[in-house]
Amino acid sequence: MTDNEIIVLINSDNSAELQFQKCKIVTPAFIGKNGYTNNKQEGDGCTPIGEFSLGLMLGTHEENLNKNYDYAKINSNMYWVDDCNSKYYNTLVDITMVEKDWNSAEHLVDYPVQYEYLVEIKSNPLNVSGKGSAIFLHCSNNNATQGCVAINSKDMQMLVNNLDSNTKIKIITKSNINNVIIY
Repeated sequence: MTDNEIIVLINSDNSAELQFQKCKIVTPAFIGKNGYTNNKQEGDGCTPIGEFSLGLMLGTHEENLNKNYDYAKINSNMYWVDDCNSKYYNTLVDITMVEKDWNSAEHLVDYPVQYEYLVEIKSNPLNVSGKGSAIFLHCSNNNATQGCVAINSKDMQMLVNNLDSNTKIKIITKSNINNVIIY
């Protein structure tokens, strides 16, 4: 484990803890309402386990304080497509820039609490239809997610301000801890 790796440790009761040594964060986390999975499927309500790169950073704030990571402010034109039949499946689209071919998408502006800070977890980097979309690390509303990982806003703000292009996230179960050093 490096200090630039985010660890999400899931307990047998599906409670979880997020750790980010780089900025000394150890905080409770929420995962999918149906637990976790090795085989993510669209709409299963499970958080994928594994090691993943991070992608887009979005949020409700005017500017990003982290100069080492690109950021975009969420606006009313932004949708994350979750329709398995769309050519835009598992991608962020601006409704004014593309021709709509989907029947289902997450309107990001509708989640101002959860998406105050949001970072894409690249659990389906090739956007394979049906293998999961809109998996994010985001702020918590103190409830289980649809498959994302969520933590409190204060720790999420500190986390996003310490990310860089080399930061990875490792989502693991306590029973599969192996060589991971927990602090």
